[in-house]
Amino acid sequence: MSQTRQIAFQWIPAHCGIPGNEKADELAKLGAEGDQPMNHISYNEKTTTIKAAMRCQSNKDDYHYLDRKEQVTIFRLRTGHKWLNAHMFKLKLAASPKCSCGRDNQTAEHLLQQCPLLEQQRRAVWPHETGIQTKLHGAMEELQKTATCIDVAGLRL
Repeated sequence: MSQTRQIAFQWIPAHCGIPGNEKADELAKLGAEGDQPMNHISYNEKTTTIKAAMRCQSNKDDYHYLDRKEQVTIFRLRTGHKWLNAHMFKLKLAASPKCSCGRDNQTAEHLLQQCPLLEQQRRAVWPHETGIQTKLHGAMEELQKTATCIDVAGLRL
């Protein structure tokens, strides 16, 4: 059997003199002076509603709105845990840290900024010079461009 209870709000002076709390106390006092609605919901429903309202709302950055494949690509580029030669060489799983272009170690920065083998692809995706910070930590559109560039290049991360 469902148990119902009536709840009446009462203003209790607390935290007086603390900035921010004064306004909350004033609003609570105003609310307690008014008529309380006769609301026939259970005590459990009320506590669930209050707890849900008090839960922290997490603010998601643009990375969290990417699809799963894009998130994996960006995450691996950001953290350095990827199948690029520079990382695999450290793990003794690649013969050399060098990129197949032969100019430098195969790192995310090299591929996204300097590698001559990907120059045409980079220019198609980013017609204007774009920094590595923007490519790895920018807005969703930039992150999608980065993931697309890596995907189209056929790189395994």
